[in-house]
Amino acid sequence: MNEDRHAPDQQSILAFMTTEHFTLQTARGAANAEISSRLQLFVTSLSGTIVTLALAAQLSGLGTVFRIFALILLPTLYLLGVMTLLRILQSTDEWRIYGQGMARIRHYFLELAPQMRRYFVLPSTDDPWANLGVVGIRTAWWQGLLTSGALIIALDSIVGGSFIGLLVSMVTPRAVAVPLVSGVVGLLVSAIALYEAQRRIFRRHIASVPAMFPPDPKTDDETA
Repeated sequence: MNEDRHAPDQQSILAFMTTEHFTLQTARGAANAEISSRLQLFVTSLSGTIVTLALAAQLSGLGTVFRIFALILLPTLYLLGVMTLLRILQSTDEWRIYGQGMARIRHYFLELAPQMRRYFVLPSTDDPWANLGVVGIRTAWWQGLLTSGALIIALDSIVGGSFIGLLVSMVTPRAVAVPLVSGVVGLLVSAIALYEAQRRIFRRHIASVPAMFPPDPKTDDETA
């Protein structure tokens, strides 16, 4: 008798689902805001570092003061870039999970009223690749180059390559080609390593929450 009294009716379930959808939507917006703020923080730090090094170069004529500043600031900035990238990947995973929860609620709504399917622009599945595919994000490797993480990787790798080139120039002060080549190699190694780490982390996050409602080729293709 107790169970019957507390059994939720259809109206209560819809209210619960609507509230949960609003909560997930708000949390998703907060994740977007954090991604933007982290990116802005790194770009601002990069700009400040460049200005500081430029002033040090003017005052010392690329001498000892400039090198000391560069040897301190460049590794610090590179570490900040790596930490920013990792946090952006975490926030992206949060954003995706919230979206997956919203997709499950959308699936429930369509179970109640399947005739409303043609009015939804997103599929009824909670499969992450299906929902990402609707907005043009595919499994191709180059898609990772269009993310905010890729921007961090590019800028951070330039910082890392500059640091390596500076170190080599201090060891071989009369050579020009060697520091330049060393810097380019350092840039490429950093970019490849960070990009591969981003790709693996993203795919691991995708696989961590499997879909409860696999795509239906008939209905979801029509929605998409």
